[in-house]
Amino acid sequence: MDITFQVSLYPIAKEDFKTPINNFIAELKKEKIGVTVHETSTIGSGGIDKVFSALKNAYAAAARKGDTVMVLTVVSGSPTKEELDTLNAK
Repeated sequence: MDITFQVSLYPIAKEDFKTPINNFIAELKKEKIGVTVHETSTIGSGGIDKVFSALKNAYAAAARKGDTVMVLTVVSGSPTKEELDTLNAK
């Protein structure tokens, strides 16, 4: 089963919050799932097992370096690119 996800990572009490987020994204990309970085979250897709494995590994790596919050939304049956283009058309 393929799923789409949106994830945001929030390192707690870190002056340098960008490095942990960038490391989290790099960990996600290691699993060869679709990952697109946006300003406030990262959106990705792939097979359910690969996605959850990637999320688990990336979160564990981030949490080992300090307290961290991860907010995750997962959906199966997400809209196609054509449906999204129609929804986003002006």
